[in-house]
Amino acid sequence: MKNLITLLIIGLLSTSCGGSSDNSQARNKTTNSTVTQWYEGGTLHKAKIAEWKTATDKNKLSTCGDFMAIVDNSVSMDILKIRAEDLKLCIDEATKGLDSTNNEAVSTIAALCIKQMEY
Repeated sequence: MKNLITLLIIGLLSTSCGGSSDNSQARNKTTNSTVTQWYEGGTLHKAKIAEWKTATDKNKLSTCGDFMAIVDNSVSMDILKIRAEDLKLCIDEATKGLDSTNNEAVSTIAALCIKQMEY
């Protein structure tokens, strides 16, 4: 049952987090500088693994932060970042060198990693 709930949450996340690129670009800008927080600017919620593989580490990390915040938003930002880094690593490792995963949804692989990591 927990597995089903996790998959449903990730599914909901993938449909609710996919904002337009204009919104993502607007979020990335601050009034005084172009520096953004690690959790800002994730755009890979609805992406395929082929896009994941060419994305920046920052985009991957911020997307993973969004996924992990949906799973458990009661943790500190420091813990959330550690969990997001773990999820990013899991997705990278699970798809490394496997062209057969290129058409899989990032959210599907993320859900499998979250299940494996037992969050």
